[in-house]
Amino acid sequence: MAFLAAFAVTLVILCLMAAALHFGRAPTYRPSRTEVLALLQGVLDGTTTQQRWDLYIGMPLRHDPELEAIRLRCLVLQEGDDKEPAAGEGIDEHLFDRAGRERLRAIVDDLQRLIAKDPVYREF
Repeated sequence: MAFLAAFAVTLVILCLMAAALHFGRAPTYRPSRTEVLALLQGVLDGTTTQQRWDLYIGMPLRHDPELEAIRLRCLVLQEGDDKEPAAGEGIDEHLFDRAGRERLRAIVDDLQRLIAKDPVYREF
């Protein structure tokens, strides 16, 4: 009798897990342009954590090509390339030094222009 009870409980748990895996969806990282703007402004004022920054830099944004271009510019800011060196580490709560934050301000300005020219949709 104990075997049947254990078997029934295990079967129910496995069925629930199978249903959760079947009907659930994979986690995705799809930030909006305003969320990325808030993240970048947080880097400028020292409120963005290193973990959030690394997540933003490390995950491609395939849902928005313009936002992906902004992310790639931020990646070049952090890692450097043939034309520009990597930004230095900041002190206190800042991720980058002053020169790096100035380069990031130019990226933020471009993102703000991109958001400003984005059409507004209203559903009725």
